Amino acid sequence: MWGLVGVLRGAELSQRFRIPDAGGPIALGPPDRLEAGAVEAVSPTIGDVHRVANAYDDRVSVSIHVYGADIGAVQRWVYPQEGGRKAFVSGYNNTDANPPFAVEAVERAA
Repeated sequence: MWGLVGVLRGAELSQRFRIPDAGGPIALGPPDRLEAGAVEAVSPTIGDVHRVANAYDDRVSVSIHVYGADIGAVQRWVYPQEGGRKAFVSGYNNTDANPPFAVEAVERAA
């Protein structure tokens, strides 16, 4: 699915990866530093395997992530360093937030 990551405050490090046929993820160059105001796009066509982290050890950074699917209900993947991939559906932090389309999306992803 496509996504946008926008940094509202602070800074984040964004690392893109390539997934080989065998073995673990391979970093595509050094991480990009995204400062406040920066927006980065991800998608299956431009690369969507990525990791973001706070660029600071001593303060909070805030980013907004917008995705082209119901992120709490769609199946996604984790790629361990030793290789392979593991499917997961993240669900929701707010147990009251259970839109009617969420169950349908999980069933479609399965």
